[in-house]
Amino acid sequence: MAAVAAPNDYGAAPGPSPAPAVSAGGLVFRERDGRIETLLCARHRPVCAGDSPDLGDSPGDARDAAPLSWRLPKGTPEPGESIAQTAQREVQEETGVRVQVLAPIASIRYCFVGHADGVHYDKTVYFYLMAPQGGSTADHDAEFDVVEWRPYADALELLEYDNERNVLEQALTLIESYRAESGRVESGRVASGRVESGPGGGRK
Repeated sequence: MAAVAAPNDYGAAPGPSPAPAVSAGGLVFRERDGRIETLLCARHRPVCAGDSPDLGDSPGDARDAAPLSWRLPKGTPEPGESIAQTAQREVQEETGVRVQVLAPIASIRYCFVGHADGVHYDKTVYFYLMAPQGGSTADHDAEFDVVEWRPYADALELLEYDNERNVLEQALTLIESYRAESGRVESGRVASGRVESGPGGGRK
């Protein structure tokens, strides 16, 4: 339920309730050398050149040296899209990686004020577990400055917001389930494809 503003000290009526807003995004995972890696996106934090002696003389130097704010990819729906379709499209655009939507993870909710319109929003973001299907992080769009695969434990430390960190924690059970299922499928393929050799190397 949207929060209702309290009357101010002069007895004025409370303002309007926040406008609802919806976004969707994803947690993309893969397994490398027996460990889980997740796909994270980052923007450089705004930093004034005078804040550090190591930022360089040019605005580009300052930007490159600025600390990064790490997020999960997400975005807003286009007309006619389902929430899952929005999540898939936004993740592919923002990371450059083609993905398959596997399952919903969780939703998060927060309020903010729009920079452009000054409107108060009550936003719900739906996150899905996803698997990579090709593409390259080098092809990500301009929404983020950096897109990288990071080990799961590192991602927990890097994510800027607690609510997105909670999504990552909730996703672990799903990830382990898909890893186990993948192992069973692979074992079945090996068993069904086994070739027994008789004398002379021929099939029995």
